[in-house]
Amino acid sequence: MKIVLTLVLAVMTCFSANAYKLNYTFSDTPVSAAIVRISKDHPDINISFIYKELGNYRTSAVVRTDNAYDALRKTVGLNPVSVIKKGNDYYIEALQHGKFVYTGTAIGDDNEPVAAATVWLLAPSDSTVITYGVADAYGRFSIPCDRRGVIAKLSCMGYKTTYRRSVGFNLGNIVMRVTATQLHQVTVEAENATLYSDKSIYMPTTAQKNASQSGSELLNHMAIPQLSIISGNSITTNGGKPVAVFIDYLPASESDLLAMRVSDVKRVEYLEYPSDPRLQGNPYVINFILQQYEYGGYAKAYGFGTFLNGHQEQIIGNVRFQYKRMTYDLMGSAYGNGHSHSGQDMTETFRLPQDDGTMEQFERVSELKSSKRHRNNYYLIFKATYNSDKIQASTLINSNLDRQPNTVQNGIVRYSNNKYPTSEYNSTINNFSKFISYNGYYFFALPSSNSLTFTPTYSLSHTDQNSDYTETGYSSILNSATDNTNYLSGNLKFKHDFGKFGSLLGFVKGSYQYNRTSYSGSASGLDRAKSLRIGFGANYELSINKVRGHIGFGWDWDRLQFGPSVDRRNAPSFDVSIQYSPNRRHSLSAIFQYESWLPSPNFKSDQVITASPFLKYTGNPNLFPAKSYDFEFSYTWIPNNNYSLATYAWGWIVRDRYAYDYEADGNGVIRTIKQPMGSYAQGRYGIKGTARFFDRSLVLTGNLSQLFNHNGKPYNVNHFHIYYTIQMAYYLKNWNFGVAYISTIGTWDGMMNGIWQRDKDEYYFKVGWSNYNWNISALVDNIGRWNWRSSKREMNSEFYSTAETLINGNSHALFRITATYTFGFGKKVTRDNEPQLGGSAASGILK
Repeated sequence: MKIVLTLVLAVMTCFSANAYKLNYTFSDTPVSAAIVRISKDHPDINISFIYKELGNYRTSAVVRTDNAYDALRKTVGLNPVSVIKKGNDYYIEALQHGKFVYTGTAIGDDNEPVAAATVWLLAPSDSTVITYGVADAYGRFSIPCDRRGVIAKLSCMGYKTTYRRSVGFNLGNIVMRVTATQLHQVTVEAENATLYSDKSIYMPTTAQKNASQSGSELLNHMAIPQLSIISGNSITTNGGKPVAVFIDYLPASESDLLAMRVSDVKRVEYLEYPSDPRLQGNPYVINFILQQYEYGGYAKAYGFGTFLNGHQEQIIGNVRFQYKRMTYDLMGSAYGNGHSHSGQDMTETFRLPQDDGTMEQFERVSELKSSKRHRNNYYLIFKATYNSDKIQASTLINSNLDRQPNTVQNGIVRYSNNKYPTSEYNSTINNFSKFISYNGYYFFALPSSNSLTFTPTYSLSHTDQNSDYTETGYSSILNSATDNTNYLSGNLKFKHDFGKFGSLLGFVKGSYQYNRTSYSGSASGLDRAKSLRIGFGANYELSINKVRGHIGFGWDWDRLQFGPSVDRRNAPSFDVSIQYSPNRRHSLSAIFQYESWLPSPNFKSDQVITASPFLKYTGNPNLFPAKSYDFEFSYTWIPNNNYSLATYAWGWIVRDRYAYDYEADGNGVIRTIKQPMGSYAQGRYGIKGTARFFDRSLVLTGNLSQLFNHNGKPYNVNHFHIYYTIQMAYYLKNWNFGVAYISTIGTWDGMMNGIWQRDKDEYYFKVGWSNYNWNISALVDNIGRWNWRSSKREMNSEFYSTAETLINGNSHALFRITATYTFGFGKKVTRDNEPQLGGSAASGILK
């Protein structure tokens, strides 16, 4: 750790030697506030100005210079403000003065703001110019003037000059009609991707938005170099790390991405270890920036249905209404799933020590003959959001019902020796769960470059689980469990921005979970588990020229109680990252993280559950937090809008891990959980590239990587696997077409067991059509493959091994129709902060 800190400080020191004296990035900042910041940071620069007169103007300037005069000129930008230098003194004066202020907003007839429109205030008698102003990025202007009854003249390239006679001092929305301008033939191409030291910014094209029905699908079409997305709603980095999703700096879920109106997305930001407290300390973040509107509302319906592979259907409805600074959302969903091919064929190998010192070995082969499964899920969400320049506040109430009645499986069991005869089995499982939760998010921008963020959550969940296993010649095995869980957490973060000296964020966090779980059947009892974690820490970030460094440190105190037993632990956490962007085409980053986490309550139960005549399982009340080391390196290159390349490497090492261990127990085995066990490590390295042709109508994306996994005692196994994907998309007016191939992949099933899973390869073809309101697509997946078997799973230990084939239709031919319909009412509304479906706390039922 000392070596890492030394390297970080050394790198930052080297780059600080070449830093500009005046280095600022302003974003819609009042000109007066920007100048005050420069004046405070550089007291040797004598600046004189009047705060009030400059308060009407805003700046988004990027200042990189050693010259004070140049810095001040770039800061005021196109605003009607003069900068005069006399000796070592600088005088900044607004060219407009007046006791009245005329305000308004310039918008195009497409309802988009007209940024940088010039607004002239003319005398009504002879149309002479009294004064002028420039609209900001949102089309807003504010112009001081001493005259009443003026005429506003608005002009901007690409729009017809527009006049508006003033009645009062608020001119309201002034609509400027788009006009065609005859130009000589030129080629102008905006950058769709820009790399910075603190984030990467990507601008979706109209074709990409028209082809997308959800936010995750838009990311897939955009082919963001740092992300690995092929299908579904799973968003991960190239290394496989989960990415937190935000919409205008508020957390979002898969349901939010489905309910999003994709046409409102203006840009997408990818961040690694962002310093912004609103992003809640997540190491990897995608933040959607959506179009801002005035008032009104919209409704969106999203639905899909599948064929050829059982039935699966879902419909989601979302209604939003905004009035002034308040936004209200109501979302509901109904999901249904039915399947007649669900289960597994499994070969279990038992190796049982005998009293005479020999080892008895036999195989138990279970073969699925028939099955039936149904699932229904319903949720309802209400969300209220307040959004202003200084405060963001969000309150979400979320409820969910999930039913899986009568999952039935029937089959035959054969044994490799003559001791046990061939038999038939029947398995019935019923699951029901429900929860209600509250999620709060409160952000306050405080004076003197300070901010405060508070995120409380609470959930109450109930789970019923019942199973009945019958095998010919053996007694029935009944297992029932009921769990009630309360989960409460809160995070409080305070941040101070030191300007060119970086920023410091301090945080305090706490979480409490109480599981009350009762068992009946093969095991009978009542478990009470409580887990409490309290932690604090600080993160410091410094940006020097083109380098951004981040370092964080924290400490966690844990109190784990299971029944009368109490275990107290504490451990540090540490993370450091360095990101370097020599220009807007290249970006390098290195990340290291050390942390610990609490074991799930369901692992701590000491109940002994019978799963089959020869297999039982139990937990371990004495488990304590495991610790891990996480590191990642990545390089991104985007030479132009047509090509991009990313290379990456990622690894994860676990210390003091807890893992399943199988021990001989009479005529069978019992699965226990032991700690500490042998070392565990996993990782991936690879390369991803994208190329666009025919004016970016044809997009090709490929990803090649190698995965590795080391699983120490009690499994002592290493795995390596080559994985690659190829994806093609083509856009033709309102139509879009997609083809993809995903190779076979080998994956680990968590750090607790020795299961290595190999999935079949996948290929699909997709076609879609869209207009302003409708978006319809059809997907044909794995056509020609009519085998219900999908993944193969293997696990080997001293006394027990398994080899199973999953039967679930995941690799079976499938046909899916998806449609969305969106309509607005009133004027357009901010489509940010879509309501999210939050999860309940983990159940305490032993599994």
